[in-house]
Amino acid sequence: MEQEIRYCTSFDGTRIAYATLGDRSNFPLVRVATWLTHLEFDFESPIWRPWLNELGRNFFLVRYDPRGCGLSDWNTKEISFSAWVRDLEEVVNAVRLDRFVLLGLSQGGPIGIEYSLYHPDKVKQLILWDAFSVGWIKRGQVSEEERNALLTLTREGWGRNSPAYRSILTNLFIPDANKEQLRWFNELQRKSMSGESAVRYMIEAGNIDITKRLPEISVPTLVLHARGDSLIPYEEGRVLAATIPKARLVTLESRNHIILEREASWSRSFYEIRNFCGIPETISSSVSGKSTATAPEIAKLGKVVNTSELQEAVSLLEAMSVVSLSRYRIVGNYFRFEEDVRNGLKDVRQKILAAFESSALKRENYLLWAPPGSGKTFFVQQVASSLKKDNIGYRELNLAQTEEAGLRLTLEEIRKSEQPFLCLIDEIDAKLGESWPYEVMLPYMDAAASRGGRCVFITAGSSGSSLSEMKKGIASRPKGADLLSRIPWGNEYSVPPMSFGDRILVTLSQFIQTSKGIGRDVTEVEKMALLYITLNPKLSSARQLSEFAVRCVERMQPSDDRIKYDNLFDPGNPENKAFWMKTHVVADQLVNSFIALGD
Repeated sequence: MEQEIRYCTSFDGTRIAYATLGDRSNFPLVRVATWLTHLEFDFESPIWRPWLNELGRNFFLVRYDPRGCGLSDWNTKEISFSAWVRDLEEVVNAVRLDRFVLLGLSQGGPIGIEYSLYHPDKVKQLILWDAFSVGWIKRGQVSEEERNALLTLTREGWGRNSPAYRSILTNLFIPDANKEQLRWFNELQRKSMSGESAVRYMIEAGNIDITKRLPEISVPTLVLHARGDSLIPYEEGRVLAATIPKARLVTLESRNHIILEREASWSRSFYEIRNFCGIPETISSSVSGKSTATAPEIAKLGKVVNTSELQEAVSLLEAMSVVSLSRYRIVGNYFRFEEDVRNGLKDVRQKILAAFESSALKRENYLLWAPPGSGKTFFVQQVASSLKKDNIGYRELNLAQTEEAGLRLTLEEIRKSEQPFLCLIDEIDAKLGESWPYEVMLPYMDAAASRGGRCVFITAGSSGSSLSEMKKGIASRPKGADLLSRIPWGNEYSVPPMSFGDRILVTLSQFIQTSKGIGRDVTEVEKMALLYITLNPKLSSARQLSEFAVRCVERMQPSDDRIKYDNLFDPGNPENKAFWMKTHVVADQLVNSFIALGD
């Protein structure tokens, strides 16, 4: 998709740049401008481009750079809340929109709220994402000393060549970003506006307080907020949802103020937006060879899943009749569906086991790369569990959540112990701004070579799109190249992302474990139930699946040993009928068809 950039003039002569993206026949969505935007730079961004693709696919997307920012006039006298609202009015008029969805992220939230109160006839629906009603200064988020220090740092360090000053803000916005995303966001700050304008924006946004206006909102409102957002506290989202009359709150499990594409909350977020706005995703009648769906029926299948995902899931489930989990087991309760993936990970497991059996004085360290949600940590945990019988200890550290003292303490405990140890250092690519992590680890990784099979270090991460990209990121950091030199040749591995087949195996495993834990016995699972679970973005992790499985098993009839589609829902849950009505014309063959559990 290509965007079209144009300009309009606001009330005081300030030129405002705006862009349109997507099919004009789609329903329009206007994203309220915030600071730190640049219409051209954002379009190539590893952070914002996925957002633009997703929104542009479903809407006629309108966005603009605010005054003093991006492609709009930088030299503007007035930067104020009222000016921001009036700029939004001018953009809407310039694009000639009669009615639209209004999306307010962060400080765009209160601007969008104010606009919707002035123009309730134009705003069909309001989406508030990590937004607030009271700015950071008004709500006393930091002390006066901290506030003054941050403003001074912004004013003095913003335009310097070194990104160190800008990294402070970057780590507040996207603490879980990879190296490329962090670098881009650092650069965006410099490209989007001057340090002086940034200070003016921070002060003006920080003094916003529209709390008294919230009960007056009359348009349907969706509130999305990340539970771990360190920039805008989660409580702000709860206040918006509780005070706006027609609001619904969706909690996102993330620490990032800007949700990243690789996060589980990414799919959840846009699913909720499509569902809220009634945007269908049409599904081809060729998805299933057995489907006899007519074109009007297929047009009603929206808000479920895209065509390729549905096709893959239905085809896979159709081919299954009996599943013996032992066939897919790699170690413990860790399963993978594809044979080549399974065999590769079995080799890794065997190599780790062999390291403890050897008395040779050599390093036995490993490097694992895997995309988020692929279960790399659980794989290592299951390997460690299989070693307990041999009295081999296990320690696990998440570098993103560990400080220097904690790392030193754990590594020293391992060094002093007479017991063999397997040690996982997860998120090895975290702590980008710190120099100590690798420096601390190196002596202990070297010492392992003198213990003869007594200590094995596994370092694991998820940054970049491949093992080689993650290695480049590590090598660019202090002592990073030294760390990589401690990984013997042949001890570097990639763990592929979870496929639909993998998710089915995880679900079946969870049903078996859960039922045994509460004294029940599950022998079969309806394929339609597995289709729902496999395609549901809310069930993207083993933990979520486990909790969901408990509730499903509890809903089974006492005399039944089968999980059915209806067991997935509480009585009267409208999602039960809604999902079935939207999918049965292409997945009817999965209803009352069961997969038997072979072990």
